[in-house]
Amino acid sequence: MKDASIWSMRVMGNTSLSDVPLQPLAPGSKEVWDGMEVLPADAQYYHGKGLTDATRLSGLAYTNPSVQHADWLEDMLRARPVFVWSSFVFLEKKVCDALSAFDLGDGRLTRTPIFQSDRKTEVDCDFYLLEFSNAKDTVDRDNTDRCRPLYKARPEAGYRLSNDMTGRDIFVHRSAQEGADFWFDPMIRHLQFVSDGVAHTLIAMGLRDKFRLKQCKFL
Repeated sequence: MKDASIWSMRVMGNTSLSDVPLQPLAPGSKEVWDGMEVLPADAQYYHGKGLTDATRLSGLAYTNPSVQHADWLEDMLRARPVFVWSSFVFLEKKVCDALSAFDLGDGRLTRTPIFQSDRKTEVDCDFYLLEFSNAKDTVDRDNTDRCRPLYKARPEAGYRLSNDMTGRDIFVHRSAQEGADFWFDPMIRHLQFVSDGVAHTLIAMGLRDKFRLKQCKFL
């Protein structure tokens, strides 16, 4: 376990997973969540700050007013082990069950009901919102080429890594192996990290490309 790999992932930014025609429902409500009100919660989630009952969507809904019941919606969802709405990552029950065996730290897997346009009829499928707000100093920025500040004058604001980097181009600290199996590096934007066990579980389920998993490297 001492040298078990650390993997990066970019599932939140995988636009190929964002083709499900659903809208979020406001916390504690079945009303469609206003876009401007979603933005702060989305930013919290994307940056690993965690959600609360006041910022966690209550469900998702198909919202075409001319179609009260989309017969194809259930089939579409059943064909997707994972999908993304904005930055929010939703997992089908099989994937959720596999990942629930790992240490989520301060995160959780929250069942998210999905409704037809009437917002009363629930689609017969189980999806779970993947939440993880764990932070670890992970990337060895001094030894990782093309790790650049978001703003040259304010490096304390964070860093980014080029999208075309392979995982083996990213050097990480061994200390990040400790603790939760899902996490963020608070100084690195647009990238999340998982343990070797999580990565191999997702790979075994055929989800490597969907999660954009890349194996990182120790110095």
